[in-house]
Amino acid sequence: MDDKERFLSLSAQSPHQAETAGMRLLIDLLDIEVKPLGAVRRRSGVKCKVTEWHERTGTPVPVTVAESEWPVVEELMVSCFARRQFARGTVDTRTQLNGALHRLRTGCLRDEFPEGYGPWQLAEERQNSWFRTGFWPVLMEELNRRGVATPVRCEPQAPPFEVTGTIASESFKRDTRSTL
Repeated sequence: MDDKERFLSLSAQSPHQAETAGMRLLIDLLDIEVKPLGAVRRRSGVKCKVTEWHERTGTPVPVTVAESEWPVVEELMVSCFARRQFARGTVDTRTQLNGALHRLRTGCLRDEFPEGYGPWQLAEERQNSWFRTGFWPVLMEELNRRGVATPVRCEPQAPPFEVTGTIASESFKRDTRSTL
């Protein structure tokens, strides 16, 4: 039994089966190709809570915190944390903060994180810790008073792509009026 005969026999049984069979036949006739345009960025699938917060609240991401601006941030930190929370170590806290801000502004992946900000894990750990304690929104408010900020980088749900298709008409001749 060819496709046309199968379709006609199913359409005689019930409208739902005919509709389903018709869709199946139509899909079988299609030759579709989907090509991503440009590089496809692979993410873990779990969105960063801080990125979600910036998107949800519309809070912009401040630019890099300069050394001259750091005392204001440090004073704000002293009011919220013990000294050990922002002690300077192999990678100082300001560098880690600037790395976290860079990631939010650019949407860079872990393997794209610039070396100048230290290991991405340190910046991410610091950022998440500050977010969990409620310090991140306070810090963003203070830094955004300078007025120099950009929206958080939002990745599209799907990468841009091109869809091309052809219809193979040989298996189904148009000698019968369609019931679709």
